[in-house]
Amino acid sequence: MKIHVKNVDTSSEEVIIEFSSEYGEAEAFWGTKPIPKANADYEVELDITDELTWGQEVKLSKEKKFSIHMEDEIYLTGILEKVYKDGIADFRLGKSLIQLELEGKKIPTGEYVTIKATSLEMYEIIR
Repeated sequence: MKIHVKNVDTSSEEVIIEFSSEYGEAEAFWGTKPIPKANADYEVELDITDELTWGQEVKLSKEKKFSIHMEDEIYLTGILEKVYKDGIADFRLGKSLIQLELEGKKIPTGEYVTIKATSLEMYEIIR
């Protein structure tokens, strides 16, 4: 996914960025070196490390479009493409495919869902 880094906070051990994308804006932990520069564009891979449970942090979405926004937590809306027997799920956010750990039964696939996450991690894709 292509993002625009708006601000970089290196005041703690973790590097936190504020970013915008074609799907919205939020904050994320930056997981690779070098540290990104503010006002620059990057191609990134997303990772959601929260423990997610169907019906709690992951719910069907009324919105039928990809989005990212932040309130107290981060909300990502996309399509839940596939759920594997081992609890891994494929979540599509535009052209990006994110693998998540998802617990629950009777999880629908092919539907727009919204994920409520406490943190989001980004890793620069070097081509």
